[in-house]
Amino acid sequence: DKSTASSDAKNHPQAILTMNSPEAQDLRTKCFEQASLSYSKTAELIQHIVPVVPPNAKKDGQEAEPVLHLTKRELKRQRKLRREEKQRELRDLQAAGLVQPPEPRLTLKNFIRVLGDQAYVDPSQMEQKVMEQVQARQRAHLERNEARKLTKEQKAEKLRKKYEEDTSKTGVHVALFYVKNLSHPYHRTKVDLNAQQYNITGGVVECQNPQVACV
Repeated sequence: DKSTASSDAKNHPQAILTMNSPEAQDLRTKCFEQASLSYSKTAELIQHIVPVVPPNAKKDGQEAEPVLHLTKRELKRQRKLRREEKQRELRDLQAAGLVQPPEPRLTLKNFIRVLGDQAYVDPSQMEQKVMEQVQARQRAHLERNEARKLTKEQKAEKLRKKYEEDTSKTGVHVALFYVKNLSHPYHRTKVDLNAQQYNITGGVVECQNPQVACV
């Protein structure tokens, strides 16, 4: 009843705190500080998830465009559709007379079927024409290959970029080699040179008894 509540309040004056009183504010602040992770003794034992930066996160104040990753089947289909669209545009230009249509691709097996009666009029001349076309295609093929071939400096630069690529996405490959004896200077120099040439990092652990080494 009211008489019991008033007597309890008189006996315990600190039991009643208003929401906006200084004592209540101090109590809330103290509880908040002690509830933080800095006061916890077990927070350091918990393995927290490493934050991963999303691929379309903002870089230098600009939001990157989202990348759509397709499967191999979808990539093949997209390539097929692009090639069909390109061939369709080329056929439309040829039908309109804006582009000269290519000559029929002749070989020794199909020139009679392609040329028809013209192949029977002068077979020797038609065969010579077919051979000239075949040799021209072969020369064009070799010229394209020669044009795409990398120079010695470009090959070295490509190899250097491959060795210095980012390993955060592809991972790091580790190899362990067990060598019985690595005391000879030639072997040490060979291992050092190979590591420098291929940008390999690592170390050598030697044991005197028994005499072995792990590279």
